[in-house]
Amino acid sequence: MTRTGDRASGVRSQTPGRPVARAGCDLATVLADAAQMLHTPETMSEVLDRLVRTACTAIPGVEYAGVSIARRDGIETVAATDSLVHQVDHLQYELGEGPCLDAITHHTTTVVADMRHERRWPRFAPRAAELGVLSQMGIEVFREGSKVCGLNLYASRVGAFDDSTEHAAALFAVHAALALDKTVTVTNLTHALQTRQTIGEAVGIVMCRYTVDEQSAFRYLTRVSQHSNVKLRDVAQAIVNEINTTAGESRTLPDTV
Repeated sequence: MTRTGDRASGVRSQTPGRPVARAGCDLATVLADAAQMLHTPETMSEVLDRLVRTACTAIPGVEYAGVSIARRDGIETVAATDSLVHQVDHLQYELGEGPCLDAITHHTTTVVADMRHERRWPRFAPRAAELGVLSQMGIEVFREGSKVCGLNLYASRVGAFDDSTEHAAALFAVHAALALDKTVTVTNLTHALQTRQTIGEAVGIVMCRYTVDEQSAFRYLTRVSQHSNVKLRDVAQAIVNEINTTAGESRTLPDTV
């Protein structure tokens, strides 16, 4: 698709119905609504999806948004509002340069006003402009050990992001970090409770099978975990699964508890 004026040929037009914040919006109201949306209890994938969609509404000038997470083993885009985001993000990862990587590496907000004249990333900038991205912003959301989360914002027009965009993005990143932290905490707690329940079931199975007390049954599971180099929760899950699939049949647990 071709845009008019100073927009480069090939820039994608705004998708009908895509929410884009306008500079005249009441930022406090928009961010308050965004905060309410982000902090609604959901799964991690749902929170990430809502995060990028809300970014297009809460941050002035944004047409497309994505979230990248960098770990020791690499970086990936875990949520995006459009396939264009995946294209541009992958290009940065492939070339090893771009606003997203700079924001994550240098812990700072990185802004591009006109990708066609950008010189900081000589390989990435021309190809991003060809894809239709003329303005871009990368901002760090949170950093935890070797894991870094970044918010990537894109627009198809020159100069889409100004001071108000950067201010709104910084505030939005705070809400996003809190929402993600809350979701991770809830997810970890849920997983911990499920693990505890599974271990408890496995302990009960061993107690019943070998007529031993709870401590002896737990020590048995611990020894199996250590000797097999398998996590305790996985040992417990295997025992529970075996009972569920071989109910009424002869068991294959070791004789010694």
